[in-house]
Amino acid sequence: MAILPQWFPGRTRDSEGRARATRRQKLPLVAPGERDAHPDDEWLITNQSGSFAMGTVDRIPRRKYHSLLTVREPGVGEPLNLLAELEDWFILGNETVALHNFDWGNSVEPDGASHLVEFDPQPCWTYRFAGLEVTRALTIEPEADAVWVRYTVRGVTEPIQLRLRPLLRSRPIHDLTVANPFLNGAVTIDDQRPHLEARLRPYEGLPPIIMSLHGAAGWFSADGHWYRGVHYAWERQRGYEDAEDLFTPGEVGLHITDDTTFAMRLGTTPSPLSTTADIAGVTEARQSFTHELERAADAYLVELGGGRAGVIAGYPWFGEWSRDALIALPGLCLARGKVEEAVGILESLSQRRENGLVPNIPQSGDVEANTNAIDASLLFVWATALTAKKTRSRRVSALEEASIELVEALLDGADPRVSIDDEGFLFVEQGPWALTWMDAMTDAGPVTPRCGYAVDLNALWLSALRTTAGWAATLRPEIVPRLEETATKLADHFEERFWLQDQGFLTDTHDGIEPDGRLRPNQLWALVLPDLPIRDAHKRAALEAVRNKLLTPVGLRTLSSDDPQYRGTYAGSQAERDLAYHQGTVWPWLLGLYAEAVRTIDGPDAARDELLPILTGLWVHFRTEGCIGQLSEVFDGDPPHRPGGAPAQAWSVAEALRIAMIAER
Repeated sequence: MAILPQWFPGRTRDSEGRARATRRQKLPLVAPGERDAHPDDEWLITNQSGSFAMGTVDRIPRRKYHSLLTVREPGVGEPLNLLAELEDWFILGNETVALHNFDWGNSVEPDGASHLVEFDPQPCWTYRFAGLEVTRALTIEPEADAVWVRYTVRGVTEPIQLRLRPLLRSRPIHDLTVANPFLNGAVTIDDQRPHLEARLRPYEGLPPIIMSLHGAAGWFSADGHWYRGVHYAWERQRGYEDAEDLFTPGEVGLHITDDTTFAMRLGTTPSPLSTTADIAGVTEARQSFTHELERAADAYLVELGGGRAGVIAGYPWFGEWSRDALIALPGLCLARGKVEEAVGILESLSQRRENGLVPNIPQSGDVEANTNAIDASLLFVWATALTAKKTRSRRVSALEEASIELVEALLDGADPRVSIDDEGFLFVEQGPWALTWMDAMTDAGPVTPRCGYAVDLNALWLSALRTTAGWAATLRPEIVPRLEETATKLADHFEERFWLQDQGFLTDTHDGIEPDGRLRPNQLWALVLPDLPIRDAHKRAALEAVRNKLLTPVGLRTLSSDDPQYRGTYAGSQAERDLAYHQGTVWPWLLGLYAEAVRTIDGPDAARDELLPILTGLWVHFRTEGCIGQLSEVFDGDPPHRPGGAPAQAWSVAEALRIAMIAER
């Protein structure tokens, strides 16, 4: 296990250190007919292990997570943010032009975006200055933790010098650091390779950083020093420390006398000897929304240590989350015919159960398991049932056995916070925990306390009882009577417990004495899971209530806007955002459940007619705002539904892809 250095905390800044507002000049996108990009729109590229690069159109890092390379090292713990940026300085006679940008708190310098004339979210930048046209394209290697920065320079009429300066972080993803004496900035030049290669290991126990120049001759000049006080405006807005120092070991220099193309590779491993700058070319063509969503979905399916399949819940700050992986699995895998991948993900989660149950966050390296997710075990059974319909693989039988064990563990009280009552209902005890996907917590406790009987948990619980009873008839006949008896009792009382006759929908929770009466989207599970004992008329009424009060062009609100506790804006400090997270904030992933409900209750044609306008709204977001080519985690409950949360989220993409496929049928 790697030993991480002791990190220095970021320095506190007063109000005078606040970054000035970025100019909202417009930068044209390549694709015609779309709105212009804004400087703070984001881009994201990933590889097969979930390592990534991420930033903004104007190259000002506004998050501490923006990076040229963040690696997700299996078995070590949190991802490591290794590289902040590769500065590019063009020297033309007495004139120096830089293409990058940094926020220094009271100024943005050197303002390279003033030369930016075109941006393609693959990502590729086009700059024009002094008669030159320079394109800068960024790619990440699929199977190695390395990025390629490819430059094409046209219009050269006199000699130019180019200086490329890497800026290093080499820190855990959530931390900030300041200049410290522990960093080793010594650089070694490898003279045995056909291209310039320089390497250093900033901290013992962490990966090395290896830089190489391809397609051009150059040299490395060592002059290690710190850049002090780089600011991240969005971290300040989110209530976090917002400034840190970056280290540069030196610069790569080269002379340019003619139009040329070359590339810098920066990673944790040496480049293959046969590799050329062509590896970083940008050749992908734009396709339909469904095809682009499929491409976006690939960012979340990863292979982790030991060949283990996994799902990254979101970029940049999420890792593996069981609940997210299971909800996303139908869209990421099953709808795309990636059944073997689905089986691998389920096997990985099954192997890392805690106290017999699926944890919220599985243990990985020095990251301890988080067990606050009673719904994860129920979602595992649901996802296994969907996967079993797609394959006859013998591996599925083991997953069915694991599902039976999960249900048996719940019946036997594996989680002391959860019990099964005499009528078969799953009951969550009151306490300082949140065991469903509405899991925001503050110092006062859960923001959305869903103790007692939660409608989604009990819908999934009844479905799990009936599903595992069918599998147990072959695999474990002795347990079938217990499963069937519990399911029968629960089915006999389900609608009576949750249906609100006066309001015309299913209550979200019930404390055993009276319902809470809140209109939330969690009832959709009861409308879409097969064989739940709810009258058709009640299903139609509940769907209409959801449609009228919760549906928006980009997802479903988590609480009706006429509820006294509704919060229409997701913004502010961590505590302010937590108070809004599930109290009205819109979540795109809920559209998948909604689409299934419309298709089940109103029919496929009605689903197609209703979904197409929604897909149009998501398409606009996908192509023109936030992290371009991805879908955000959440949106404001109030129009115009500004995006927020993680700018790229697995279950948002997965469920949008699934409903796009439904609409195409």
